[in-house]
Formats: sequence, C-alpha cells, structure tokens
Amino acid sequence: MSLKKNATIALSVCACALLAACDVSNSGTGNVLNPGTVARPTLQSKQAGLKSTQTLLAERVSNNTQDYSAPALKAVGFSAIAVQPSKNLNQRRLMAMRAAKLDAYRVLAEQIHGAQIDSQTTVAEAMLTSDVLSSAVRGTIMGAETVKIEPKGNDTYIVELSLSQSHLDRLIKLYKQGLL
Repeated sequence: MSLKKNATIALSVCACALLAACDVSNSGTGNVLNPGTVARPTLQSKQAGLKSTQTLLAERVSNNTQDYSAPALKAVGFSAIAVQPSKNLNQRRLMAMRAAKLDAYRVLAEQIHGAQIDSQTTVAEAMLTSDVLSSAVRGTIMGAETVKIEPKGNDTYIVELSLSQSHLDRLIKLYKQGLL
C-alpha cells in the first residue's frame, strides 16, 4: 500500500477509536459541554470502540487488497509500409505506425464491445455463386497505453496496446450507464 493510503487508514482508525470510546449521550439537560452531564468513557466502551475500529480497518484492508483475476487487455495491430500513400519513405513509416496503432485500437474495441458480423451467401443451381462477409466495430477506448512500436521485417510495423483493469472497469461502468 502506498504511504498516502497508510496515512489515511491510520487517521481513520484514530478518529474511529476516539469517537467510539466516548459516550456523548445527553442526560436531558441540553448542555453537552457541561462535564457533569457527560458520562466518562469506561473500559467497556473503550473495548467496544477498539473492536469496532478493528472491524472497520479489517474491512478497508480487505477491500484495498482485492485482486482481479482478469489481467489487463492487450491488443496488437499491424500495418505495411509499402502500401502507405506517400513518396517519402519516412512519411510512409510514420503513416504505417499510425495505421498499426489504429488497428490495435480496433482490436481492443472488438474485445470490449464486440464486433457486428454481416454475411450474405448466394447459391444458384446448388453452387455457391457469391459469399460476402463484412464486420463492423463501434466503441470508445480510453486510457490505452502504448506498450511497444517496432518494425517487423522490412515492410511491417507492429504496435501493442494495453488497457489496465481499472480503465476497463470504468469503461464497462460508463457503458452500463448508457454514456458510451
């Protein structure tokens, strides 16, 4: 756990212990600040407060240490340099890197949102005459991290993207709320 989380938990524990150990019941006089009307903490109230604090602390620690079984999503995109529309080799390389990155984003979107597949097959006289297959992907990807961009061979770039579990949880939450 980080230092900031430890400090927050320690502060919460101290505050809970102090509040739980004090009995601030009003004896009907309406004056809580009068020492004669406020009961002093007893050993039993201190023990109850400590037990309550320990329970709260155990719950916070268990909530902060829950591990997800699903790893981060990864996607790889590819693009060829030679097919890029430019006469300048360096510009084609940059365009290939960009195209490979977009391909990796498409793969991430397919993993998260799914892909719509449409097909049409035409059969005439018991023979296949036409088979058309198309796919479409629609989705929003936020928080993807570029893991690597590297050339593969002489004419291809590979881009690998990764999406952490926390970003994936946020995307799913927004999708369920109808915001994506």
